[in-house]
Amino acid sequence: MSNWEAVIGLEVHVQLQTASKIFSGASTAYGAEPNSQACAIDLGMPGTLPVMNAGAVEMAIRFGLAIGATVAQRSVFARKNYFYPDLPKGYQISQYELPVVIGGGLDVRQDDGSHKFVQLTRAHLEEDAGKSVHDAFHAETGVDLNRAGTPLLEIVSEPVLSSAAEAVAYLKTLHTLVRWLGVSDGNMQEGSFRCDANVSVRRRGEPLGTRAEIKNVNSFRFVEKAIDYEIERQIRLIEAGGKVVQETRLFDANKGETRSMRGKESAHDYRYFPDPDLPPLVIAAEDIERVRAAMPELPAARRQRYIDNLGLPEYDATLLTADRTVSDYFEALLATLPAQAKLCA
Repeated sequence: MSNWEAVIGLEVHVQLQTASKIFSGASTAYGAEPNSQACAIDLGMPGTLPVMNAGAVEMAIRFGLAIGATVAQRSVFARKNYFYPDLPKGYQISQYELPVVIGGGLDVRQDDGSHKFVQLTRAHLEEDAGKSVHDAFHAETGVDLNRAGTPLLEIVSEPVLSSAAEAVAYLKTLHTLVRWLGVSDGNMQEGSFRCDANVSVRRRGEPLGTRAEIKNVNSFRFVEKAIDYEIERQIRLIEAGGKVVQETRLFDANKGETRSMRGKESAHDYRYFPDPDLPPLVIAAEDIERVRAAMPELPAARRQRYIDNLGLPEYDATLLTADRTVSDYFEALLATLPAQAKLCA
């Protein structure tokens, strides 16, 4: 299959670590009784008005600065209209034409030690939907709206990844960064960090192929398996004379395969329009500078400092900066034994 190449772009939904929801004062704590943390604003009841959570905005700024992006001083919230049983308002408040974070990128270290710069398109703020529970009732679906209105940062990469292994390396780098910055706990079991993968294949040198989107994958292992399966499925389909259709697919972890969920909508199907209840999000230059002044040393910079200043091998430095708690513990230990970096490591 060496005459084929895959083109992959990832959309990652990161749940922001705020105490309350993005447009209401309802709690975001995980594990509460179903439907006990959905207030009238989250449900879109008549007469309610959303109010922007300043903490979520600050976290978006922090992430934008960390990836070298442009933080927009003016961005706009839009209504994304679609019907789903766990979307109580019938629309999701998101950002479309004018997102809060534009561009930027991540330097990703791969397992073989090589580096790849992954360009990002945007990161935008939005509210989460509720959750449909399929396995708790026989032949019925329960709807838990506790998650409705939880703040998300959706991080969209350019289609520059070419294998499942590259995609996973990028996701791990991103996961480390959002936890390092304190913008998300990154708990994949609880859905705080989940990924949609857009996958297409083409013969080398040919134009981009038709992409399929694999929806809501919440483990690194499943992302790798889903992308590998989807690449092979598309190649076999084309070689057999078929055509890839643009659609949304789900990954079945038990069978190790993707299956069709629905035809993929395009932007006009969602009938985006500016949310009439929310003014444009205006971020003052001094607020951006205030966040910049409080930024922690980033994992890539700290890793390089460990190599250059402390003489640690790249393996040790990478391991020590995979988690900020571990890295901070190493720093505290090193302060007591300043000449013993390798021993502390």
